[in-house]
Amino acid sequence: MNDLSKPGRRQFVLASMTMAGGMLLSREALASAPATPDSAAQQPAQSADPISQHGVSPRLTIHILDTYHGTPATGLHVDFSRLENDVPVRVRQVVINQNGRADEPLLIGDSYQTGSYQLLLHVDDYYRMKGAPLPSSPFLTQVPIRFRIASTAQRLHLPVQFGPWNYTYYRGS
Repeated sequence: MNDLSKPGRRQFVLASMTMAGGMLLSREALASAPATPDSAAQQPAQSADPISQHGVSPRLTIHILDTYHGTPATGLHVDFSRLENDVPVRVRQVVINQNGRADEPLLIGDSYQTGSYQLLLHVDDYYRMKGAPLPSSPFLTQVPIRFRIASTAQRLHLPVQFGPWNYTYYRGS
């Protein structure tokens, strides 16, 4: 039975194809739009102010997807630590829910402070729990993701995608 016969995998592939097609169409529309005097002077997106949350307090949230199965990483254990002198000091451990998220923000309110932090994803235990047919000696065991909170006025969201042999993450909003 191939992976596309599984409903969850099929849905993931179709959603990915739809998003990719939308991006291509958007790119073509932008390329065909006439240039304006202001368009050359615009700054890159990372220099722009964060998205306004209108009444939502700044916080740190995560969203973790398993690209091997094409599903949210339900059941993945994640250690969340603050880095003190480059040494992780665990703040808490979370288990990723059915939506691929922690049940609550990792930091919010008074706990949301500037500093360096680390997420440690236990991917070897996760794939063992899922019964994934992987080599007996996994390539990735634990994945550390280190980042910095520079301003407590900005909301920080970390989308993460991982598989048995790779991972990627970026700063969302």
